[in-house]
Amino acid sequence: MHKLGAIIMANGEADKLACKVGAAHKALIDIEGRSMIERVADAVQASGAADLVVVACRKGGCVAEALTGKIALAESVDPTFLGGMQAGFDDMPDMDRALLVTCDMPLLTPESVRHFADEARTHADADMVYAMVEVERTRQAYPETRRTAIRLKEGNYTAAGVTVVSRRFVEECGPLVMAAFGARKSKLGLARILGGTFLMRFALGMLSVDDVVKRAEELLGCGCATVNLPFAECGFDVDSEADLLAARQSFCRIRNAAN
Repeated sequence: MHKLGAIIMANGEADKLACKVGAAHKALIDIEGRSMIERVADAVQASGAADLVVVACRKGGCVAEALTGKIALAESVDPTFLGGMQAGFDDMPDMDRALLVTCDMPLLTPESVRHFADEARTHADADMVYAMVEVERTRQAYPETRRTAIRLKEGNYTAAGVTVVSRRFVEECGPLVMAAFGARKSKLGLARILGGTFLMRFALGMLSVDDVVKRAEELLGCGCATVNLPFAECGFDVDSEADLLAARQSFCRIRNAAN
C-alpha cells in the first residue's frame, strides 16, 4: 500500500477575516483556547490516516513562528496553493500521495479524516480524489452560516476542504489547476478553460458527477475521482465572522457536554 502524507495548507497571506478579528493569519485565529490550525492538525494526526503530517506555511512567517517545535513545517516563499503543495511534497520525499487539508476547518474530526483517506485508497489509480458533501447536510448542522453549492444531476453539493493528490498531479497538473483557480470569478476565463458548452450545462445543473470527472480528466490528463462524504463538518470552513461564531459555539457545546 502506498504511503499517504498529509499537508495542512496555511502558506497564504492573512485574509480579511484574520484582519477583522486581529489575528496575524487565519490559521492562528483562536477557537476556544487553541488556534484553528492546531485543531485541524489534532484531527488529522488523531485519525491515523497519514504516515507523516506537515504544515505548509510561509518561510519565517507568523504561522511558522507559532508552530515551530509543535509540528513538522514545510516552509515556502510561494504563497499560492500550488506553492504550498510543492513545499509539502518536497518535505515528504517518501510520499507518493498527500491528503490536502485547508487550515480553516476547526470542526474536522478524526473519524471524517480517516473515512475520506480510506475512500481515497479505493481510487488508487486517481491522481486527484476530490471530496464533496451534500450541502443540506452541512446547512442543517450549521444553520447560522452560508455555504456555496453546485448543482449536479445527483443533487446539490458543497466542496469539502480535503483532497488527495499524487506527486505527479502537483508536478504536471498544478499550473493548469492554478490557472483555473485564477479564472474562477471570470465567466469568460472559465469558458476558455472548460469550454463554453460545458460551462453552460454546468450552470444549468445538467451535468452529472461522472460528466464533471470526465471533463477534469480530459483537461488535466490524469485520473480523477470524487467521494461524497457523509460528514457535515467536512463541508464547513471558517470564511466569515458568522462561521467563526458557529465554530466557537460548537466547541462550547462539546465542552459543556463533557462537563
